[in-house]
Amino acid sequence: MALDNNVIGLVHCMAYPGPAQTNAVQRGEAPENYLLTTIKKVADDPYFKGIEITRIKNRNHRAKVAKILKDAQMVVTFAAQPVQLINEDGLIDEGDISSLDELNRRNAVARIKSCIDEALELGAVNIALVSGRDPGTASGLKARRESMRALVRSLDEICEYASRKGQEAGIGEMNVWLEMFDRLDEPGCKNMLIGPTPDALEVVQEIRNVYKRTNLWLMYDLSHMLLMRDASFDGEDPFVLRQIAPFLGHVHIGTCVLDKNDPLYGDTHPRLDYPGSAVTKDMLAEFVKELQAIGYTKGIGFEIQPRGGEQSDSIIRTAKAYLDEARDRYDVNYALGAYFFRPREFFTEDMFEAITDARVKDPHIIAREAEQRQRRERLTYDGRLMILACDHPARRVTDVGDDPIGMGDRMDYLGRIIRVLIHPDVDGVMGTPDIIDDLFIVSALMRQKTGKGLLDDKVLMGCMNRAGIAGASFEMDDRMTAYTAKSIQRFGLDAAKIMFRLDLNDKYSGRTLTYCAQAITECNALGIPTFLEPLPVEKTAKGYQVKMNYIDMIRTVGVASALGDSSQNLWLKIPYVEKFDQVAKATSLPILMLGGASKGMPIDTIESFEKGMGAGANVRGALVGRNVLYPGIDDPMAVAGAVSKVVHADYTTLAAIKYLASTRGTELDVLTSAI
Repeated sequence: MALDNNVIGLVHCMAYPGPAQTNAVQRGEAPENYLLTTIKKVADDPYFKGIEITRIKNRNHRAKVAKILKDAQMVVTFAAQPVQLINEDGLIDEGDISSLDELNRRNAVARIKSCIDEALELGAVNIALVSGRDPGTASGLKARRESMRALVRSLDEICEYASRKGQEAGIGEMNVWLEMFDRLDEPGCKNMLIGPTPDALEVVQEIRNVYKRTNLWLMYDLSHMLLMRDASFDGEDPFVLRQIAPFLGHVHIGTCVLDKNDPLYGDTHPRLDYPGSAVTKDMLAEFVKELQAIGYTKGIGFEIQPRGGEQSDSIIRTAKAYLDEARDRYDVNYALGAYFFRPREFFTEDMFEAITDARVKDPHIIAREAEQRQRRERLTYDGRLMILACDHPARRVTDVGDDPIGMGDRMDYLGRIIRVLIHPDVDGVMGTPDIIDDLFIVSALMRQKTGKGLLDDKVLMGCMNRAGIAGASFEMDDRMTAYTAKSIQRFGLDAAKIMFRLDLNDKYSGRTLTYCAQAITECNALGIPTFLEPLPVEKTAKGYQVKMNYIDMIRTVGVASALGDSSQNLWLKIPYVEKFDQVAKATSLPILMLGGASKGMPIDTIESFEKGMGAGANVRGALVGRNVLYPGIDDPMAVAGAVSKVVHADYTTLAAIKYLASTRGTELDVLTSAI
């Protein structure tokens, strides 16, 4: 689950406003029993590790609340916003700590300082506040700019006081959270100076960089996001979190209402499943995904308020369910953030040139490394295999997504292959002689320096038939033009791979069946396991397309299983299709799933493999290429590791995605330290 290490809390005075929803808690005047009962309910809830509470006027009540929270080891935040917004004495103007009246500004700062004192009594380590009302632009931008200057002065004084008082209290520097609100002068809205992201960033950067106050942070509220319109009528979106990431101290989860005919229009924080809610489940998921992407590790608070006959406990349960649903989504857990895999940082030009130098100066390095390689005692240790497929370019297939020559850059291609092979859970590689020879050379260079080769204990599978050149008139006449059974044995490879594509209307399909049958027989004579990829196809305007349906796949599996003089060493490689369990039942042979064309996003591939691994006892892993090697901008090693965890450790898709995210970008210096 995403964000599972973040402190999740609740804005108490909103969720539990008081008996009969009288807002007595926000005023600091809640009856003792109600106050203590509801706070203890939050403190005892294992879901919550944090709580945001506001002023409690009764000192005895305050002391009892402090004890409850201390005993529960809750992360306590003092919410000064209700104190500022209620402004019960009416002695401070709406500008508050950004007031253009210096006397008002000082009084507003003094009020926040008194909140800090009370916060420390309650054991709070953070205090949250608002900027004060926006003066507007009726007379130009002068008033707004002057208010910004006043706000900066106030925040400097408040941050200094919070830091000093926190250290005196032994909790360290108390954090100050400036909450960002809408700037709409409409009923139901707050019309605060801060405000849209550009102005919020300007203020926090000045406080940090000029005044050197490190304890000022921004608080971003999902329910305010759509109302924060500055130069746009559309409000902000979750992507804005990337802009404020260095200064983001806390976030609120809630919703707003954008329909002006709705009685709850504006910043009213209704329950998340309110019919007029502007924040949908998908929007919440996008918000959580951006938090995951920026590596957000700080607090999250629910800010929701019951209305009418709604019960506090009920709307809290709904909020938890909504957030957990978002945190469990595959796309949320997969979030890449700023990561971008750079193949040339892992596999450099010097390394690539070293391969050519070795080919010219010492061509026998390949045979020597083949002989020195430490081979497995058996093909599979646990009855399963995760093999990388690297035979596409030899059949004139170089496309990756929309790029027709994505696999045409051999340095990039080889770097990605090696990147995958360094993962210990990847069993091995299947390739044509040129690829395997390149890998032998890299393995030999590593062995010279470290004593261990890249290909030690890996399964090496030689591809045999590659004459079925994509797009050629003879494409279906797929002869054995790469490895032979004898050369596989000579180089100490562990298995052979062959394929046929079955088109009942093409005479060359029958010839290829004969080639495959002969290859299986030859491999059997030498005790070499053979992996056969049988694909039912049909000719279209775009070339031969695989018929991805279970009926054709079942019929083709029956043909494949009977090829050669014996099936004793035969494995099948077939794509995942609907009703894969019935396909698996078409044979007793062990099956590896193939990955197909690159999708750029590995989630669907991982999920297909999870489904396939559960389809039958004879489904024993994956032989996958482009979907692992070219997962968009992601790390091929991390993606391969995730697939391996599904194959070897029965990981769910969600667990595999979380593993992927945790290993992404690691072990990047393996080659530079070994060659």
